[in-house]
Amino acid sequence: MAFIKKIMLKNIKYILSISLFFRVFIVFMFSWFYLIYNHGDSGLFEMINASHNDTFDVVFKYATHIGGGWFAFGIAVLLFGIKFRWGIIAAFSFVGSAAITQIMKRWVFNYPRPSVVFQDSINQLNLVEGVELHTNFSFPSGHSTAAFAVFCLLSLIWLEKKYLGFLFCFIAIIIGYSRVYLCQHFPMDVLVGAAIGTICSLLFYALLKDKLFGNWGNQSLFKKSI
Repeated sequence: MAFIKKIMLKNIKYILSISLFFRVFIVFMFSWFYLIYNHGDSGLFEMINASHNDTFDVVFKYATHIGGGWFAFGIAVLLFGIKFRWGIIAAFSFVGSAAITQIMKRWVFNYPRPSVVFQDSINQLNLVEGVELHTNFSFPSGHSTAAFAVFCLLSLIWLEKKYLGFLFCFIAIIIGYSRVYLCQHFPMDVLVGAAIGTICSLLFYALLKDKLFGNWGNQSLFKKSI
């Protein structure tokens, strides 16, 4: 166990030293928390809701689906096809982070969504046409968890390509923001969901990336090895 812990810490230290994803992620987390601290969770939600325009309505209405479970499943299948090792890490990361989030939101907290909290003034909110508003299981955000788990892992797989780290983190942030913009979650839901997804992918990648997984660990469905 001590050896495994040492390897994990070594991998994490190396990742954090060069990953642009985590640099952007840390800036996002501190900035997002600062805004929540200064304006309150509901206050920041109302500020974001007041920033609606027609272009954002369309962009966020469709971008938010990238944080769905089916998208994460598709990425996991694709990674299995490229390299079995990556698929296994994806399975642990995505299932593990989703399990934590679902347990927290359904059985630990069961907080109401913005549509319930603001039900008395729902007509005053900017709502996006065609978006069905959910009512329960607000905290934490499942879409944010999935988005950050997926794009964090992708940034780790292609760690040396730093520009991808920036791009992947930016996409994940857009998805998290969309959950508040679409009145599905509060900012704190997104903050915690993002942390769960990112930490799970980082830990499972650091733990499993050097595992051999037998003779098939580096095999690919697309070509013999990669």
